[in-house]
Amino acid sequence: MDFLTGRCYYGPDMDASSQETDTPELLARIKELIRAKGRITFAQFMQMALYEPGLGYYMSATPRSGRGGDYFTAPELHPLFGRLLGRQLIEMALLIARETDQPVTLVEMGAGRGLLAEDVLTLFREQWPRWPDGVHYKIVEVNSRVVEEQRARLAPLLKAGALVEWHQTWPDGARDLTGIVFSNELVDAFPVHRVVMRGARLQERYVTLEGEALTDLVDQPSTPELADYFTRLGVTLSEGFETEVNLRALEWMAQVGQALRTGFVLTIDYGHPAEERYAPARRGGTLAGFSGHKRVSSPYERIGGQDLTAHVDFSALVRAGRPAGLELTGFTDQASFLLGLGGAELMEERLAGLEGVQREAELAAMKLLLAPDGMGRVFKVLIQHAGLAAPRLRGLTFRPFLALPSFEP
Repeated sequence: MDFLTGRCYYGPDMDASSQETDTPELLARIKELIRAKGRITFAQFMQMALYEPGLGYYMSATPRSGRGGDYFTAPELHPLFGRLLGRQLIEMALLIARETDQPVTLVEMGAGRGLLAEDVLTLFREQWPRWPDGVHYKIVEVNSRVVEEQRARLAPLLKAGALVEWHQTWPDGARDLTGIVFSNELVDAFPVHRVVMRGARLQERYVTLEGEALTDLVDQPSTPELADYFTRLGVTLSEGFETEVNLRALEWMAQVGQALRTGFVLTIDYGHPAEERYAPARRGGTLAGFSGHKRVSSPYERIGGQDLTAHVDFSALVRAGRPAGLELTGFTDQASFLLGLGGAELMEERLAGLEGVQREAELAAMKLLLAPDGMGRVFKVLIQHAGLAAPRLRGLTFRPFLALPSFEP
């Protein structure tokens, strides 16, 4: 576990099967764009490095998570995560169903290998009173090759009647949604701008060429939205402070809020409220790259073959959601969230009857999800709601308003 980045990975002393170098065609396209424009923002570079059709990191057929990839996600560590999250989604769905006669739609943004969808739909099949009627599941996934794996994994549930649709972008017609939009490790992979405070003025890091090598260039911000971002948060960066600004996350949250008539938005990711996100300990920024379960020293290495990620600013997400009609339900850490949903009891059930190596392996995986020295404190859970009156949720039983001052209007 890397506490500076939040990524869960084997680390430099473990076996790494994926050690990709640059994707030549992708690098050529980036250089061509830079030559045409003179420079590009880091957000433009990151967009191409991760999402260029057919070439970007998340657009290839190469496994990106799990033992054969570059990092682990919570659903891959243990099904405990998906089952507990499923409990929360069922509670939310029942609350929504009591308020409206519309079917409840679950929208998972970025479903990865489909493990979370499998766990959630399995629990709904077991516990939803009207399975499969009354629940629609939509997956938003940009990589058509990944969709094939998801379809194969969910095939038994589809055969059992699960109503699942796939979309490459936000579902068509989703402007009057009744349901839940949820994601796990989505926002940290949105392209970010890189900024630095110099001479008491906010500056931006661009990507340019020095000969044939990619390098940084610091100049005036590409948009006034970057300075406005910190003004709205009430944050003043100290001299020399470097960080990232995720404008795409604000657009995404506004889009989700405008589409959601009644229901919830549940966002799980690593990050902080503003006063922690821009604290002195992070004055060098949070941008990081991973390949083969190892940190990569520069974003300009292994382009298309390394993951790029930055910590989420949860204060900014809350503020972006409010004008779109999203109210704060609660904000907590992953450990408190999972324990509130019965994590300790479910752990005991899973371990009952197990012995030796199998017991130790199960226990280690579950502890990583919950423990303060694992994902338990680094990962946060933000829940927002629309069209409902101050809902109370099991997942917010403990520490429901972690670091609340940063979320005041």
